[in-house]
Amino acid sequence: MPDAIILVGLSGSGKSSVAAAVARRLDRPLIDLDVEIERAEGAHPAELIPTRGEAVFRAIEAAAVERACTVDGAVIATGGGAVIDPLNRWALWHAGHVAWLDAPDEVLLGRLERHQERRPMLAGNALERMVAMRQARARFYRAADDRIDSTDSVAQVAREVIEAAAGRGAAAGRQRSRRLLDAVVRRDHLMGPDVARVVLGNQLDERTLHDILAPGSTGTPVVVADRRAAAALPGLMAALPGERQMRITAGERQKRLRTLEKLLEAASDMGAERGDAWLGVGGGTATDMVGAAAALYLRGVNFVAVPTTWLGMTDAAIGGKVAVDLSAAKNAAGAFWPPIAVIGDVATLRTLPRARRLDGMAESLKSGIIGDPQLWQLVETRGRAALRDDEAARYAIIDRSVQLKLGVVERDPFERGERRSLNLGHTLGHALEIESGYRLPHGMAVVLGLRAVAHIAQGRGAEPGLAERIDEVVAGLGYERHRDFDPSAVKQALGRDKKRSHGRQRWILPMAIGRVVDVDDVDESEVDAALRAISPQAQR
Repeated sequence: MPDAIILVGLSGSGKSSVAAAVARRLDRPLIDLDVEIERAEGAHPAELIPTRGEAVFRAIEAAAVERACTVDGAVIATGGGAVIDPLNRWALWHAGHVAWLDAPDEVLLGRLERHQERRPMLAGNALERMVAMRQARARFYRAADDRIDSTDSVAQVAREVIEAAAGRGAAAGRQRSRRLLDAVVRRDHLMGPDVARVVLGNQLDERTLHDILAPGSTGTPVVVADRRAAAALPGLMAALPGERQMRITAGERQKRLRTLEKLLEAASDMGAERGDAWLGVGGGTATDMVGAAAALYLRGVNFVAVPTTWLGMTDAAIGGKVAVDLSAAKNAAGAFWPPIAVIGDVATLRTLPRARRLDGMAESLKSGIIGDPQLWQLVETRGRAALRDDEAARYAIIDRSVQLKLGVVERDPFERGERRSLNLGHTLGHALEIESGYRLPHGMAVVLGLRAVAHIAQGRGAEPGLAERIDEVVAGLGYERHRDFDPSAVKQALGRDKKRSHGRQRWILPMAIGRVVDVDDVDESEVDAALRAISPQAQR
């Protein structure tokens, strides 16, 4: 059977009418998700959302999406918000050809008024709500295979959908390159009013990579890749420009100023110019180093991050902070230098050993606790499977982690307030890394730091049982919960933390899943007790 044809878009874009016309012309099964939900629940989505809540409705919708994607060759009309859920997006985008039907907001609202359709998500000032909804959902719609103007007649739009789907070629099937998220985000004020693209996908192809890279580099890019990533991902390296490729050995021990100097000298010898973007390929230490080099070269050139690890996709590549380490402090020499694009392909994670996947999962754990209870629940229920072979869950966890960090960074690009929350687990985690001579993996350090601050928060009014709940998830995912270390060396490293201000250490404490607080009055006895909680004697 041929692949499905999936229509996405805002309310009023004509998805139901066009899907019906496409299904008739191609003699395919028609699935209108709103109709399917009404049939199963006895109420239209417009009634379900205000009476049972959006969260309950989204769970019902997700089940309907899962069923629809099992029907070969179906024409599927989705609800406008179905694309918000990354698991829905994974299922729909892998089921077939996705077309985004779009029209000006005034046209969409006019159609809804003519058909007297009640849309609870547009209650109040409908135009303002429509504009806000477009801003929130465009990053998901943009990932569709095609964007089709739906202001024309139903028959004309249906013809364009059919032609677009046929042009992609059904033979490619489910092995096609999939762009699952295409977010356009504001870059911080150091870089002016420009925006950056954050693209997540599965098996991204050379054409997709070229489309993303081309606007940001007027000449030949400088491609700097971690040796291990380059060896494990020959297809990715072959898809990137090859004229100016360099290899580096990544890792915290190499993330130093001497490495930057070598990169800068090599680029100068190659004749790289100001219009030539720098691409950093690899994990977080690789993209940090290459970003720092891009910030320095010719007083600043465009930087593109191509993270190939879970940790890189969810943390290091997002946010625009680039740096190298000094002897006594991690990430102590660097700059705010946001990339013009971040390109993450979840297919590259197949080559990662479990230990490196655990590094990334630690960041996702942290993100859920900071501000996304749904992400936390996803980690609780499908985290172990994501670490193994559940790519849909892996993508969904990474996607929600990226969304959380993008929101925080856009609101606070220079870490003057809310962005400090992203340091949850990192204050002690970085100190543990330094004490170990960077032999302790970053993810393990963050988890130990997270457990320690949960212990502190427990004595300061955190939700009852929170520390135990965190411990259960940590143990279930396979992290070690205790470690031998020198407490005095850890506290010495804390004293050199770059986030100290006026001699006081800032701490992010978890008070509930989805809520943290920022304090600077944690005393030495609390730190000592927290360190004891993660040391081996706590097991005895």
